[in-house]
Amino acid sequence: MRRALPACLLLLALLSFAAHAQDVFQEGTTITVELMNGDKLTGLLLEADEPKLVIMHDVFGRMEIPRASIKPAAAKPVEPVSPWSGKFDLSLTGSGGNSSTQNFRAGTDITHETDEGLDTINGWYLRHEDEHETSAEKSFAQYRHEWKLTDSKYRPFVQASYERDLFVDYASREAAAVGVAYPCLVGDVHKVTSRLGAGISYKSGNDDPDVDSTNYEALVGLDWLWTISTTKSFSFGTDIYPSVNNVGQARAVSKAAYEIQVDPDSAWFIKLGIDHFYDTDPGGGDDRSDYNYYVGLGRAF
Repeated sequence: MRRALPACLLLLALLSFAAHAQDVFQEGTTITVELMNGDKLTGLLLEADEPKLVIMHDVFGRMEIPRASIKPAAAKPVEPVSPWSGKFDLSLTGSGGNSSTQNFRAGTDITHETDEGLDTINGWYLRHEDEHETSAEKSFAQYRHEWKLTDSKYRPFVQASYERDLFVDYASREAAAVGVAYPCLVGDVHKVTSRLGAGISYKSGNDDPDVDSTNYEALVGLDWLWTISTTKSFSFGTDIYPSVNNVGQARAVSKAAYEIQVDPDSAWFIKLGIDHFYDTDPGGGDDRSDYNYYVGLGRAF
Protein backbone atom coordinates (compact mmCIF):
# COMPACT_ATOMS: atom_id res chain seq x y z
CA MET A 1 0.00 0.00 0.00
CA ARG A 2 2.84 2.38 0.92
CA ARG A 3 4.56 1.61 -2.38
CA ALA A 4 1.38 2.30 -4.35
CA LEU A 5 0.87 5.74 -2.78
CA PRO A 6 3.98 7.42 -4.30
CA ALA A 7 3.11 5.93 -7.68
CA CYS A 8 -0.39 7.37 -7.51
CA LEU A 9 0.97 10.78 -6.51
CA LEU A 10 3.41 10.68 -9.42
CA LEU A 11 0.60 9.75 -11.83
CA LEU A 12 -1.54 12.63 -10.59
CA ALA A 13 1.37 15.02 -10.99
CA LEU A 14 1.94 13.88 -14.57
CA LEU A 15 -1.74 14.25 -15.40
CA SER A 16 -1.75 17.74 -13.90
CA PHE A 17 1.35 18.67 -15.91
CA ALA A 18 -0.21 17.35 -19.13
CA ALA A 19 -3.40 19.31 -18.49
CA HIS A 20 -1.42 22.53 -18.01
CA ALA A 21 0.67 21.80 -21.09
CA GLN A 22 -2.47 21.49 -23.20
CA ASP A 23 -4.02 24.71 -21.79
CA VAL A 24 -4.16 27.51 -24.32
CA PHE A 25 -3.54 29.97 -21.46
CA GLN A 26 0.08 29.87 -20.24
CA GLU A 27 0.98 31.44 -16.89
CA GLY A 28 3.44 34.32 -17.04
CA THR A 29 2.26 35.56 -20.45
CA THR A 30 0.13 38.57 -21.34
CA ILE A 31 -3.26 37.43 -22.62
CA THR A 32 -6.46 38.97 -23.92
CA VAL A 33 -9.74 37.22 -23.20
CA GLU A 34 -13.19 38.02 -24.53
CA LEU A 35 -16.12 37.60 -22.16
CA MET A 36 -19.54 36.30 -23.09
CA ASN A 37 -20.94 39.86 -22.99
CA GLY A 38 -18.34 41.01 -25.55
CA ASP A 39 -15.98 42.82 -23.16
CA LYS A 40 -12.26 42.20 -23.57
CA LEU A 41 -9.70 42.12 -20.76
CA THR A 42 -5.92 42.20 -21.14
CA GLY A 43 -3.43 41.44 -18.41
CA LEU A 44 -0.59 39.31 -17.12
CA LEU A 45 -1.78 35.76 -16.42
CA LEU A 46 -0.88 34.89 -12.83
CA GLU A 47 -2.77 31.62 -12.41
CA ALA A 48 -4.61 29.26 -14.73
CA ASP A 49 -6.55 26.48 -13.08
CA GLU A 50 -9.65 24.53 -14.06
CA PRO A 51 -12.40 26.86 -12.76
CA LYS A 52 -10.84 30.29 -13.28
CA LEU A 53 -8.05 32.52 -14.57
CA VAL A 54 -6.28 35.10 -12.44
CA ILE A 55 -4.81 38.10 -14.26
CA MET A 56 -3.13 41.36 -13.24
CA HIS A 57 -4.96 44.16 -15.03
CA ASP A 58 -3.29 47.55 -15.53
CA VAL A 59 -6.36 49.39 -14.22
CA PHE A 60 -8.41 46.95 -12.15
CA GLY A 61 -5.48 45.14 -10.59
CA ARG A 62 -5.82 41.47 -9.66
CA MET A 63 -8.89 39.91 -11.29
CA GLU A 64 -10.37 36.42 -11.09
CA ILE A 65 -12.22 35.43 -14.25
CA PRO A 66 -14.35 32.25 -14.27
CA ARG A 67 -13.61 30.17 -17.33
CA ALA A 68 -17.35 29.74 -17.87
CA SER A 69 -17.62 33.49 -18.55
CA ILE A 70 -14.94 33.41 -21.29
CA LYS A 71 -16.11 33.16 -24.88
CA PRO A 72 -14.55 30.13 -26.65
CA ALA A 73 -11.97 30.98 -29.28
CA ALA A 74 -13.42 31.06 -32.78
CA ALA A 75 -12.43 28.11 -34.93
CA LYS A 76 -9.88 28.91 -37.59
CA PRO A 77 -11.56 29.18 -41.00
CA VAL A 78 -10.89 26.25 -43.28
CA GLU A 79 -9.13 27.43 -46.40
CA PRO A 80 -10.95 26.19 -49.51
CA VAL A 81 -9.00 23.80 -51.71
CA SER A 82 -8.61 25.11 -55.22
CA PRO A 83 -10.17 22.87 -57.88
CA TRP A 84 -7.30 23.80 -60.19
CA SER A 85 -3.95 22.01 -60.30
CA GLY A 86 -1.30 21.51 -62.93
CA LYS A 87 2.32 21.41 -63.95
CA PHE A 88 4.58 22.53 -66.76
CA ASP A 89 7.97 21.35 -67.98
CA LEU A 90 10.75 22.68 -70.20
CA SER A 91 13.67 20.98 -71.91
CA LEU A 92 16.42 22.60 -73.95
CA THR A 93 19.59 21.19 -75.49
CA GLY A 94 21.97 22.62 -78.05
CA SER A 95 25.46 22.85 -79.43
CA GLY A 96 27.61 25.40 -81.23
CA GLY A 97 30.96 25.72 -82.92
CA ASN A 98 31.66 22.94 -85.42
CA SER A 99 27.96 22.16 -85.45
CA SER A 100 24.92 24.21 -84.50
CA THR A 101 21.87 22.44 -83.05
CA GLN A 102 19.06 23.45 -80.75
CA ASN A 103 16.25 21.32 -79.36
CA PHE A 104 13.39 22.89 -77.40
CA ARG A 105 10.23 21.42 -75.87
CA ALA A 106 7.59 22.88 -73.56
CA GLY A 107 4.62 20.99 -72.11
CA THR A 108 1.78 21.53 -69.66
CA ASP A 109 -0.90 19.48 -67.88
CA ILE A 110 -3.84 21.25 -66.20
CA THR A 111 -6.65 19.68 -64.16
CA HIS A 112 -9.90 21.18 -62.88
CA GLU A 113 -11.87 18.81 -60.62
CA THR A 114 -15.10 19.36 -58.69
CA ASP A 115 -17.84 17.11 -57.34
CA GLU A 116 -19.65 17.49 -60.66
CA GLY A 117 -16.89 16.86 -63.18
CA LEU A 118 -13.27 16.61 -64.23
CA ASP A 119 -11.54 18.74 -66.87
CA THR A 120 -8.08 17.88 -68.19
CA ILE A 121 -6.00 19.98 -70.57
CA ASN A 122 -2.61 18.87 -71.83
CA GLY A 123 -0.38 20.02 -74.62
CA TRP A 124 3.19 20.42 -75.80
CA TYR A 125 5.28 22.14 -78.44
CA LEU A 126 8.73 21.19 -79.75
CA ARG A 127 11.16 22.60 -82.27
CA HIS A 128 14.51 21.25 -83.47
CA GLU A 129 17.07 23.21 -85.45
CA ASP A 130 20.13 21.81 -87.22
CA GLU A 131 22.63 24.24 -88.74
CA HIS A 132 20.06 27.04 -88.34
CA GLU A 133 17.49 25.07 -90.35
CA THR A 134 14.30 23.77 -88.78
CA SER A 135 14.40 19.98 -88.77
CA ALA A 136 11.28 19.32 -86.67
CA GLU A 137 8.36 21.36 -85.42
CA LYS A 138 5.35 19.71 -83.79
CA SER A 139 2.57 20.64 -81.43
CA PHE A 140 -0.29 18.80 -79.74
CA ALA A 141 -3.19 19.87 -77.50
CA GLN A 142 -6.14 17.99 -76.03
CA TYR A 143 -9.11 18.88 -73.85
CA ARG A 144 -11.40 16.36 -72.12
CA HIS A 145 -14.41 16.85 -69.85
CA GLU A 146 -15.86 14.02 -67.75
CA TRP A 147 -19.19 14.23 -65.93
CA LYS A 148 -19.31 12.62 -62.48
CA LEU A 149 -22.56 10.76 -61.91
CA THR A 150 -23.92 10.58 -58.36
CA ASP A 151 -25.15 7.00 -58.60
CA SER A 152 -22.52 5.43 -60.88
CA LYS A 153 -18.75 5.19 -61.33
CA TYR A 154 -19.13 5.54 -65.10
CA ARG A 155 -18.28 9.00 -66.43
CA PRO A 156 -19.57 10.24 -69.80
CA PHE A 157 -16.97 12.39 -71.53
CA VAL A 158 -16.33 14.59 -74.54
CA GLN A 159 -12.89 15.45 -75.88
CA ALA A 160 -11.23 17.40 -78.66
CA SER A 161 -7.63 17.42 -79.88
CA TYR A 162 -5.38 19.26 -82.29
CA GLU A 163 -2.02 18.13 -83.69
CA ARG A 164 0.35 19.76 -86.14
CA ASP A 165 3.56 18.55 -87.73
CA LEU A 166 5.46 20.82 -90.08
CA PHE A 167 7.01 17.86 -91.93
CA VAL A 168 3.98 15.81 -92.99
CA ASP A 169 1.72 16.06 -96.04
CA TYR A 170 -1.16 17.71 -94.19
CA ALA A 171 -1.33 20.97 -92.27
CA SER A 172 -3.00 19.68 -89.09
CA ARG A 173 -5.36 17.06 -87.69
CA GLU A 174 -8.44 17.97 -85.67
CA ALA A 175 -10.40 15.31 -83.81
CA ALA A 176 -13.38 15.02 -81.48
CA ALA A 177 -14.89 12.07 -79.62
CA VAL A 178 -17.53 11.15 -77.05
CA GLY A 179 -17.72 8.11 -74.82
CA VAL A 180 -17.65 6.72 -71.30
CA ALA A 181 -14.73 6.61 -68.86
CA TYR A 182 -14.47 4.21 -65.92
CA PRO A 183 -12.04 4.44 -62.96
CA CYS A 184 -10.91 0.82 -62.77
CA LEU A 185 -8.55 1.37 -59.83
CA VAL A 186 -8.34 4.28 -57.41
CA GLY A 187 -5.68 3.89 -54.73
CA ASP A 188 -2.80 5.67 -53.08
CA VAL A 189 -0.26 3.82 -55.24
CA HIS A 190 -2.06 3.01 -58.51
CA LYS A 191 -4.80 4.85 -60.38
CA VAL A 192 -6.16 3.35 -63.62
CA THR A 193 -8.90 4.81 -65.82
CA SER A 194 -10.22 3.25 -69.04
CA ARG A 195 -12.19 4.85 -71.86
CA LEU A 196 -14.46 3.63 -74.65
CA GLY A 197 -16.06 5.82 -77.27
CA ALA A 198 -16.30 6.99 -80.88
CA GLY A 199 -15.46 10.10 -82.84
CA ILE A 200 -14.21 11.73 -86.01
CA SER A 201 -10.88 13.13 -87.18
CA TYR A 202 -10.03 15.40 -90.10
CA LYS A 203 -6.70 16.11 -91.82
CA SER A 204 -6.66 19.74 -92.91
CA GLY A 205 -4.60 20.51 -96.01
CA ASN A 206 -4.19 16.86 -97.02
CA ASP A 207 -2.23 16.67 -100.32
CA ASP A 208 -2.31 12.88 -100.75
CA PRO A 209 -5.32 11.73 -102.84
CA ASP A 210 -4.83 8.16 -101.59
CA VAL A 211 -5.36 9.17 -97.97
CA ASP A 212 -8.87 9.97 -96.71
CA SER A 213 -9.02 13.34 -94.99
CA THR A 214 -12.03 12.34 -92.87
CA ASN A 215 -12.03 9.29 -90.63
CA TYR A 216 -14.82 7.98 -88.43
CA GLU A 217 -13.20 6.24 -85.49
CA ALA A 218 -13.77 4.11 -82.44
CA LEU A 219 -11.82 4.99 -79.30
CA VAL A 220 -10.15 2.75 -76.71
CA GLY A 221 -8.12 4.58 -74.07
CA LEU A 222 -6.23 3.98 -70.83
CA ASP A 223 -4.51 6.18 -68.22
CA TRP A 224 -2.24 4.76 -65.50
CA LEU A 225 -0.55 6.67 -62.66
CA TRP A 226 1.91 4.82 -60.42
CA THR A 227 3.02 6.72 -57.31
CA ILE A 228 6.28 4.93 -56.61
CA SER A 229 7.22 6.99 -53.54
CA THR A 230 6.77 10.47 -52.09
CA THR A 231 9.17 11.84 -54.71
CA LYS A 232 8.85 9.48 -57.70
CA SER A 233 5.97 8.69 -60.05
CA PHE A 234 5.38 7.07 -63.43
CA SER A 235 2.47 7.82 -65.76
CA PHE A 236 1.27 6.30 -69.01
CA GLY A 237 -1.62 7.23 -71.27
CA THR A 238 -2.82 6.06 -74.66
CA ASP A 239 -5.78 6.54 -76.96
CA ILE A 240 -6.20 4.07 -79.84
CA TYR A 241 -8.50 5.01 -82.72
CA PRO A 242 -9.48 2.12 -85.05
CA SER A 243 -10.98 3.48 -88.27
CA VAL A 244 -14.63 2.65 -88.96
CA ASN A 245 -14.85 3.75 -92.59
CA ASN A 246 -11.41 2.30 -93.45
CA VAL A 247 -11.38 -1.11 -91.77
CA GLY A 248 -7.87 -2.26 -90.90
CA GLN A 249 -6.51 1.23 -90.42
CA ALA A 250 -5.91 2.87 -87.06
CA ARG A 251 -3.98 5.58 -85.29
CA ALA A 252 -2.81 6.01 -81.69
CA VAL A 253 -1.62 8.84 -79.46
CA SER A 254 0.45 7.79 -76.45
CA LYS A 255 2.71 9.29 -73.82
CA ALA A 256 4.76 8.14 -70.83
CA ALA A 257 6.68 10.05 -68.19
CA TYR A 258 8.84 9.43 -65.12
CA GLU A 259 9.02 12.29 -62.63
CA ILE A 260 11.41 12.82 -59.71
CA GLN A 261 10.67 15.62 -57.25
CA VAL A 262 13.71 17.64 -56.19
CA ASP A 263 12.44 17.44 -52.58
CA PRO A 264 9.23 16.03 -51.02
CA ASP A 265 8.12 19.59 -50.17
CA SER A 266 9.29 21.13 -53.45
CA ALA A 267 7.12 21.93 -56.46
CA TRP A 268 10.08 21.37 -58.82
CA PHE A 269 10.72 18.04 -60.50
CA ILE A 270 12.88 16.39 -63.15
CA LYS A 271 10.93 14.75 -65.96
CA LEU A 272 11.88 12.04 -68.44
CA GLY A 273 9.23 11.44 -71.07
CA ILE A 274 8.23 10.27 -74.52
CA ASP A 275 5.41 11.28 -76.89
CA HIS A 276 4.38 8.76 -79.53
CA PHE A 277 2.10 8.94 -82.57
CA TYR A 278 1.18 5.95 -84.71
CA ASP A 279 -0.75 5.98 -87.98
CA THR A 280 -1.19 2.99 -90.27
CA ASP A 281 -1.81 5.36 -93.21
CA PRO A 282 0.36 8.48 -92.71
CA GLY A 283 0.62 9.23 -96.43
CA GLY A 284 3.47 10.74 -98.37
CA GLY A 285 5.86 7.93 -97.56
CA ASP A 286 6.09 9.04 -93.91
CA ASP A 287 6.88 6.55 -91.16
CA ARG A 288 3.93 4.99 -89.37
CA SER A 289 5.59 5.50 -86.00
CA ASP A 290 6.71 8.97 -84.95
CA TYR A 291 8.00 9.80 -81.47
CA ASN A 292 10.10 12.27 -79.51
CA TYR A 293 11.76 11.75 -76.12
CA TYR A 294 13.08 14.37 -73.72
CA VAL A 295 14.54 15.18 -70.30
CA GLY A 296 13.55 18.45 -68.68
CA LEU A 297 12.76 20.43 -65.56
CA GLY A 298 9.19 21.03 -64.42
CA ARG A 299 7.16 22.73 -61.71
CA ALA A 300 3.76 21.93 -60.22
CA PHE A 301 1.29 24.72 -59.51
